[in-house]
Amino acid sequence: MFSFAPRSFRQPLLALGLLAGLALPAAAELVSLRSGNAAIGNADPQISALVGLGATPLSASLFTAADFAAACGPRSAVVIAPHPAWLPQLACDPQAQWIGTDAVATPASALYCQPFDVQTCCIESAVMTFCWAGDDALGDGIYGGPNLDGVYINGVAVTPSINTGSYATQTTAGPIDVTALLHCGSNQLQVYNRDAAILVSGVIYSVTIDITECSVPTESTNFSSVKSLYR
Repeated sequence: MFSFAPRSFRQPLLALGLLAGLALPAAAELVSLRSGNAAIGNADPQISALVGLGATPLSASLFTAADFAAACGPRSAVVIAPHPAWLPQLACDPQAQWIGTDAVATPASALYCQPFDVQTCCIESAVMTFCWAGDDALGDGIYGGPNLDGVYINGVAVTPSINTGSYATQTTAGPIDVTALLHCGSNQLQVYNRDAAILVSGVIYSVTIDITECSVPTESTNFSSVKSLYR
């Protein structure tokens, strides 16, 4: 059986809240993304790719909006078995798997795209943690090329830049403030994996984005309004 406080007790509590004008608790949203969302040998249903050649940059110039749109196009990434030299799985997310441009990890530089939704429409803050391993690295920074950054949200590189990595060990970046890069509704994560050695290529990653909603203040009132509760 439910019981309720008598009206004489509930009114002072309400009055205190009205006078204080306190903010309601901010809601939180957690976005979790990973590579390898299918069985090995199958297309990853969440991730698509813009594919280039091995041992060369994906593009001779800075990525454009057209490049990011092409990465989010119809060609799917493929879930692949890790090469014997690769890190078998990520400690940060054992469910993540390696992906490549085809089932046999053909060497190729590629820009991957993974769409995701954000339900929060008034974003107070958003912080990303990104862990990965890759063959050969994220971004052109190590091996040369115009696109130094390896991770983008909605076509804008995260700051500080993620542009290193190893295929044998996990690397983690974060927390990174991505508040300005997100918006309510559909968003895209883009990951640029740079091939260098023309042997095999692939990437494995896991992402979490912690989003805090804007605080909403309660309606405040004056003492005269509070007195009216007792009439």
